[in-house]
Amino acid sequence: NEAQKEAVFHDLGPLLIVAGAGTGKTRVVTSRIVELIKSGKATPGEILALTFTEKASLEMLERVDESMPLSYEDICIKTFHAFSERILREAGLEIGLDPGFKLLNQLDQWFFMKKNLFNFDLNYYRPLGNPNQFIYDLLSHFSKLKDEMIMPDKYVEYAKNMEDSEEKDKVLEIAGAYRDYQEMLIKNNFLDFGDLTYYVLQLFEKRKSVLEEYAARYKYVLVDEFQDTNYAQFRLVEMLSEQHSNIVVVGDDDQSIYKWRGASLSNILQFEEKFPSHKKVVLTENYRSSRSILDSSYALIQKNNPDRLEVRDGISKKLNSNVDTAYPVEVHNFPNYIQETSFTAEKIKFLHDSENIPYGEFAILVRSNQLVHPFVEELKRLGLPYQVRNPKGLLVLDEIKDLLSVIRFLADPYDDIALMRILRMGIFDVSMAEIHELNKKSGNDHLIEYLRTVEEENVLPGTESGVEKIKALFTHLIEYSKNSSVGLVLNEFLEKSGYLVHMMEEEMFEEVENINEFAKHIARFERENDDRSIIDFSGYLDMLEESNSSLAGDNMPDRDSVQILTTHGSKGLEFEVVFVVSAVNHRFPVIKRRDTFSIPEDLTNEIFPEGDFHIQEERRLFYVAVTRAKSRLFVTHSDQYEGNKKWKVSPFIEEISASGDVEFTTHELSENVFERLKASKVPKKPIFELPAFDRKRLSYSQLDTFKTCPLKYSYRYLLKIPSPPSHAANFGSSVHNTLNEFYQYLKSGKDVSMDLLEELYEKNWLGLGYESKAHENTRMKRGLGVLKQFYESNSDPWVVPAYLERPFNLKLGEYVVSGRIDRLDKLEDGTYEVIDYKTGKLKKGVNLDRDLQLSIYALACRDVFRVPVSKLSLYYIEDNEKVSTSRSNAQIEDLIENVDELVDQMKKSGFEPTPGFLCKFCEFRLVCPAV
Repeated sequence: NEAQKEAVFHDLGPLLIVAGAGTGKTRVVTSRIVELIKSGKATPGEILALTFTEKASLEMLERVDESMPLSYEDICIKTFHAFSERILREAGLEIGLDPGFKLLNQLDQWFFMKKNLFNFDLNYYRPLGNPNQFIYDLLSHFSKLKDEMIMPDKYVEYAKNMEDSEEKDKVLEIAGAYRDYQEMLIKNNFLDFGDLTYYVLQLFEKRKSVLEEYAARYKYVLVDEFQDTNYAQFRLVEMLSEQHSNIVVVGDDDQSIYKWRGASLSNILQFEEKFPSHKKVVLTENYRSSRSILDSSYALIQKNNPDRLEVRDGISKKLNSNVDTAYPVEVHNFPNYIQETSFTAEKIKFLHDSENIPYGEFAILVRSNQLVHPFVEELKRLGLPYQVRNPKGLLVLDEIKDLLSVIRFLADPYDDIALMRILRMGIFDVSMAEIHELNKKSGNDHLIEYLRTVEEENVLPGTESGVEKIKALFTHLIEYSKNSSVGLVLNEFLEKSGYLVHMMEEEMFEEVENINEFAKHIARFERENDDRSIIDFSGYLDMLEESNSSLAGDNMPDRDSVQILTTHGSKGLEFEVVFVVSAVNHRFPVIKRRDTFSIPEDLTNEIFPEGDFHIQEERRLFYVAVTRAKSRLFVTHSDQYEGNKKWKVSPFIEEISASGDVEFTTHELSENVFERLKASKVPKKPIFELPAFDRKRLSYSQLDTFKTCPLKYSYRYLLKIPSPPSHAANFGSSVHNTLNEFYQYLKSGKDVSMDLLEELYEKNWLGLGYESKAHENTRMKRGLGVLKQFYESNSDPWVVPAYLERPFNLKLGEYVVSGRIDRLDKLEDGTYEVIDYKTGKLKKGVNLDRDLQLSIYALACRDVFRVPVSKLSLYYIEDNEKVSTSRSNAQIEDLIENVDELVDQMKKSGFEPTPGFLCKFCEFRLVCPAV
């Protein structure tokens, strides 16, 4: 529409795009990126697009892929954290930061602080009865201080200047702990996520030449979800844009749900102040929701006036619907939550069956994690497919609990609870009645002792095979775990027990993917800890529980199943039918909770609202929830949840009803609802179809895996079946990362030495997948010898690479093949040599002329980087030998045809196996029907 065009084709200078829900803001941002490139105003490398979440950056990248007619060099589309991390790794040395710093996540921070807790000068906030009580609150406070760019010394100085009181002592204690925490992080070469932008700003302020370099590199800056960025992030984009002022920010204050103390307008108002010549475009044409939904949501959000941009700037933000559907908003009141959950599930089934609405177009939105379970149980009762978007992480999922019980039992065979859960696993076919009998017979003995001594004929009839299988399996696993890492032990259990085969036979693909996510966390634990035994990981789980942390499941694939998620998690999503449930006071809105620590307003840079910021924040969250709906919106609430009290309806229901297009229904008590629930049989979990090939972005590894075996490709990339860590792959990564970081030093003009190479090798070492510590030590020692050989062969003189780790995106038809080239060297004749490191053995008779990977690199150099390439080389590090080839334009055109044919095969594939010699080495041989 005209407003969108105005934003897309905006010429130069600052631009504020106020984009209401469903107005196509992502399309506008990506269209502007494409327009900047197509018009010649900017090259891809001159554009910086910053997003609030990884999901948003991936979506933006996919949209750009679809819109670009040709291949293109990498565009910097990143989250603020990822972009800041990149800068610090590239230029952090300028302020004394080691570019090889380790980035701590929330759980790492908790462990670090617990480990060092008695090195802090704490009194009030380290009670000896529960020393860890305030760790989480302190870390959260430190993070907010960094978001506000409040330095430790400034905080300490503020505390010292307070009037003498107990409060002053407390603030001094907190400020001192903040200073000590930062010093300890730097001493250990650690940074947390809050440090990333915090140190980039210090870098830019202390080294103006570095700021000028990045400001010159990124001539056009775009920021998505601007309303949720913090002060430090705003300051970052402001500094990058000061020279050229070509900054576009997109935001909606009505959808601000992450700002501290409800400062939803702060960044937008500060943008208007810092860039007074800015142009403003307001997007109000909504392409998602019906008129009734938009009118109801507008009536709701106006209750936040005057603390809204619409009032402050005198603009209209009333959204106009471009959707034909005309269903009223429905509000349903129930006497109890059982009828509420029953209505929700049955309505979903009815609409799916009668109107053919896919299950994936239904969403149940809850305000907090605790409200999920009853809705899950009701969907199970009706046999409807559902997907819970990990409200509490992986640790609450049944399949992960099974694996945790195995880990707990192997760490402590006297853990009767863990063993009882193992006995309950379906693969062992032991009923609850039989488990009860076994427990009773064991008397005062631990269950494991009874199972070890009991003879088969004394076991309850029907349990013999299951109990014997458990005894044999866990006798083996206990012995195996004595000299193996937790990852290898878990893989041994999955293989020997038949657990994974059972899931595959039952087509429980979602559960398999969850196990894969859990395996990633185990791999990370092994990567970052020298002690990797079952006992060590069990201790890690203890700390996880103590810190009240969760293990998040990343990259959950979309399935045709009902989505159950929190209102925060629904941001950026849309569904045909939305149920906003449990809409009662004290649940939505939740009760206001006071922060344990608060930042003095004198130190902040935010602009705070005049009204009740808590209720305004909750109202914005409710607004986000209802604007996820396309055609139908149901808001439900009950008189009774737990306890006997009657719950009051949420005030937001009255507010949405002011639009007039809302229907209210009060349901009478159903006498038979409890009996019906008891009598119902719970069917098996929903069966999902094998995921179809729907990739728009591919890599060489994916193409090569499919060529080798389509079924292996399906297992690895579509079903994501977990596989054990490969020591060969991890050795390759260790060497590759070492050489890359070494050449970064060389490229920046710094002195290099064999001592530096050895130091980088030790730092980058990944000790995963080895059969034993002796195996790992031997491999590491041999790798060091290989690097010494490499150093001696290449140091006289060193060739300084033109580029390292250069990413590319090749547009081939409707697909993008992405990757990165290890190294590009400029030769004396002005042409370039591509170098790809290999740590495997050089195979005799290898035909490089038909190597797909090198052909893709040649095409990237020609069409993306636009540099002439005369040599394509594979450097076999262990053999210290480089083999080279080249590609003609005709050969490159043949490659394009071959990739097109390969992708076409992938689209049509039934993913059949390709049995052969390599099968015995395949990580999926256990679940492959061809082996």
